[in-house]
Amino acid sequence: MTDYSTKIAALEEALASGELTVESDGERVTYRSIADLKAAIDYFVSRNAPSVGSISRPASTVAIYDPR
Repeated sequence: MTDYSTKIAALEEALASGELTVESDGERVTYRSIADLKAAIDYFVSRNAPSVGSISRPASTVAIYDPR
């Protein structure tokens, strides 16, 4: 699986600054609108998400109430 963290960070930085041109991993892309920029973020975030079978769950603890 490819790690898109660098690309996502560059896109989010551009979104925060209002820029439509993003440079990441040696390539430069100019988006037509903020909506296109947001769509690119959504795309790369979904591609970067772990697959359903590899989701790790936190350990859980069971508490027992004993009113003695």
